[in-house]
Amino acid sequence: MLSPIEALYKMRDEMVMNRRKLVDQLESVQNVQAEIEVIDRAIADECAAQSELDKDRK
Repeated sequence: MLSPIEALYKMRDEMVMNRRKLVDQLESVQNVQAEIEVIDRAIADECAAQSELDKDRK
């Protein structure tokens, strides 16, 4: 059986690990969001380029 101090250290270590997992997940979400924003800008650029081509053809 764990002593009270050992139990507290174990609980602390578990909380630190959980926090690290949450931070990793948050970073992953932020990376995905950044990638989505890059794709959105590329789509907007392509739409603008296509619009210019369509204007030139008329």
